[in-house]
Amino acid sequence: MKLASSRRLFSTLACSVIAVGCSVPSAINKTTSEFKAPSNWQTLVTKQQMPIVNNWVSSLQEQALYPLIERALHHNQQYQSNYYALMLAEQQVTISGATLLPELSVSAEQSRRKSVTSTNETISNSADINLQLSYEIDLWGKLSEQQRLANLQYASAKAQFEQQRLALITDLTRTWFNLAEAKKLLTLYKERAQNLSDNLEMMQRSYRLGLNKALDVYLAQNDVSNELARVAQQRHQVKEIERQLHLLIGAPESKEQFNAINLPILIDDVTVGTPSQMLAQRADIKSSWYDLLAADANLAIAHKARFPRLTLRANVGDNADELSNLLTGNPLAWSLIGGITAPIFNAGRLAAEEEKTRLTVKQKEQLYLQKLHQSLTDVESALSERVSLQESYGQYNKSLENALAAQKLAFEQYIKGLVTYSTVLEAQRRAFGTQTQLIQLTNQLIQNKITLHAAIGGNTNEVADRFYGAQSN
Repeated sequence: MKLASSRRLFSTLACSVIAVGCSVPSAINKTTSEFKAPSNWQTLVTKQQMPIVNNWVSSLQEQALYPLIERALHHNQQYQSNYYALMLAEQQVTISGATLLPELSVSAEQSRRKSVTSTNETISNSADINLQLSYEIDLWGKLSEQQRLANLQYASAKAQFEQQRLALITDLTRTWFNLAEAKKLLTLYKERAQNLSDNLEMMQRSYRLGLNKALDVYLAQNDVSNELARVAQQRHQVKEIERQLHLLIGAPESKEQFNAINLPILIDDVTVGTPSQMLAQRADIKSSWYDLLAADANLAIAHKARFPRLTLRANVGDNADELSNLLTGNPLAWSLIGGITAPIFNAGRLAAEEEKTRLTVKQKEQLYLQKLHQSLTDVESALSERVSLQESYGQYNKSLENALAAQKLAFEQYIKGLVTYSTVLEAQRRAFGTQTQLIQLTNQLIQNKITLHAAIGGNTNEVADRFYGAQSN
C-alpha cells in the first residue's frame, strides 16, 4: 500500500515537473498581439480607401524602368548579399530540424602497436568498427522550440528580403526620376543662358548706338555669367545622379548613358486602402512581428535549459586483428546507455540568461509597436504632403503662362525705353522661378507617389513575376 502511494506521489511530482518545464508563459503583452489599427486615416481620403492596387511601378508611366529593375535584381551586390542571408536562414531550419531525429554515425580504425620488454618485443594489430546511435529525448519541448525559433527566423528573413526588394526598386525609381528632373533643369538653364546671351548681344548693339546705359550691359553680362555657372553646376549634378543609378544596377564602372527625360504629371490620388490593410501588407511589419515571436521562442528555450536533459546512446561494434577479419560472423559487442544531465549550481547563470531573453522580448516588443505607429504616421504624412503638392502644382501651373508673357513684354518695353532694366530682371526672375518650380513640383509629386506606395507596403509581385527568379544568380 505504501509502495503504491509512493509511486502515485512520484508520478504526480514527475508530471508536475514536466508541466512546469513545458508551459512557458509568453512575455508578449496581449494588447500587442491584438493591436487594433485605426478604422480610417485622419487625412480625408474617402475615395482612396478602396482595396490597394499594387501595380504601382506601371502607374509611374515609365517603361524604361523595367529593364533597369531587372538588371538591379540580378546584379545589385547588396541585394544579392541579402538573398544569401535568406538562404542561410533556410539552411538553419534544416539544421534545427535535424536535432529532433536520432543521429547515426560509423567509425572504423586500424592500429599497429609495438610493445618492448626486457626480454622481447611484441607487435600487435587491432581493427575496430563501431556504429553509434545517439538521441536526445525532447522531454520538455526545448528541441521543438529551437526548430520553431529557426522557422520564425526564416519567416522574418523572408519578409525582410521582400522589404529589401521593395527598397531597391523604390531607390531605383526615385533616382531615375531625380535624373529626369536634373536633365530637365539642365535644359532649362541652357535655354535661359542662351536667351540671356541673345539679350546681351541686342543690348550691346543698342549701347553702341547710344540707346541704353553701360550699367544695363554690365548687369546683363553678369546674368549671363551667373547662368553659365549654374549650367556647369547642374551638369555636375546630372553626372552624380547617373553614378548613383549605375551603382544601384550593380555596374558602377559603366559609361552607359541613361535616357531619363520623361517626368509624367502624376497629380491623381493614390489608393491607400485602410490602416489595417496597410499593416497586413507591409513586409517590414511582418518581419518585425516574426522577430518578436522568435525572441519569445528563445525565452522558452532559455527557460527549458534549466531542466534536465535525457539522452540515449547505443553502440554496436566488432574488434579483430585485421580489417578483413571484421564482421565475419563473430558475436558483436553492444552497449545501451541512458543518461540524464541536470544543472545544479551555475552561480545564477541560467536564471540570468532566461531574464536576459525575457528583457530582449520586451525590447523587441517596443520596437515592433514603434514600427506600427511609425508606419501609420508615414502614410498620414505622405497623404498630407500630396494634398499640399497638388494644390501648389495647380497654382504654379496657372501662373506660368502669365510669367512667360510678362517676361516677353517687359523686354520689348525695355527696348522701346518704356521700362528700366530692373523691370526686365524681375520679370525674368519670376518666369524662371515658376518654370523651375514646376519641374521640381512634378518630380516631387512622383516622389510622393513612390513614398506612398512604399509606406503602404507596395507589393513587388508585379515586378517579381515579370522577372521570375531574378533574386538568384
